[in-house]
Amino acid sequence: MYLDVIWLLNLLFDSLLLTGAALMLKRKVSVVRIGAGGFIGSIIIILNFTPLYAWAEHPLTKLIFSIAMTLAAFGYRRLKYFVKGLMALYLITFLLGGTMLGVHYLFQSNITSVQTKVTYLMNGFGDPVSWLFVIIGFPVSWIFSKRNLDSLEMTKIKFEKMVKVLITIDDFTVTATGLVDSGNQLYDPLTQAPVMIFSLKGYEEQIPVNMLHLLQQPECIMESGAVYDLPWAGRLRLIPSKVIGADQQILPAFKPDSVQIYVDDGFIDVKKCLVSFTLQQLSPEMEYAAIIHPKMMVSAKKSVS
Repeated sequence: MYLDVIWLLNLLFDSLLLTGAALMLKRKVSVVRIGAGGFIGSIIIILNFTPLYAWAEHPLTKLIFSIAMTLAAFGYRRLKYFVKGLMALYLITFLLGGTMLGVHYLFQSNITSVQTKVTYLMNGFGDPVSWLFVIIGFPVSWIFSKRNLDSLEMTKIKFEKMVKVLITIDDFTVTATGLVDSGNQLYDPLTQAPVMIFSLKGYEEQIPVNMLHLLQQPECIMESGAVYDLPWAGRLRLIPSKVIGADQQILPAFKPDSVQIYVDDGFIDVKKCLVSFTLQQLSPEMEYAAIIHPKMMVSAKKSVS
């Protein structure tokens, strides 16, 4: 077995792990720093062939080498910056290492005969399966892991934007989960008040019957005198829209008595806004019932609850 070839294999793999950590953290790192970190990580392989082999296998030793690799690749700016780099290195190692190990054992029996036939060609150059997975398996594992990490990140961002909202209009009071969506850019063209979309799915019994009828047939809004007798007639505003509903061009919205958005340890008392009700279900999993205009999050100072 050629030690230099085995060392090169581990140098490449450690460098690839640091590259994956840099991509995960979206940090721009030079090839020299990545190579330096990979070189430090590969030293532990050499120690396994020395009298220090028992010490090289100690978890504390591996932790020290991981810290040295992180410092070499990313440097040290502050503790939080360093810890993120170290944790990203371990995370990408577990993700990719676990994926590659699982696939390796899955196909190990199928490639045993092939290994035997090429042993005399590969003798001393390490396990050909290891080389195969560094060349092919690592990129495939990285793509698979990155997609899952991106999905987790999107879920995290999504649920970080989830807030509780309290709406009051006359006797109608409802508390629900809302999603702060930058894609919601609905404004009242006259007052420039932001518009919140609220789904009445599951809240139909709490709204006046004639108002519910209006929302079921929004074209009635354009009929002369159709809305004058409604309890919320004085609150009604007509918002031009093409995104809510199949064909409707006018979106009915109402001026609420109050809207409070609960965030962290307080709430935002939104002074200027409109609420548009829909009977459509906004979230397939019923995760939220309202789409909150982002301007509502900065329209007033937060009050401590």
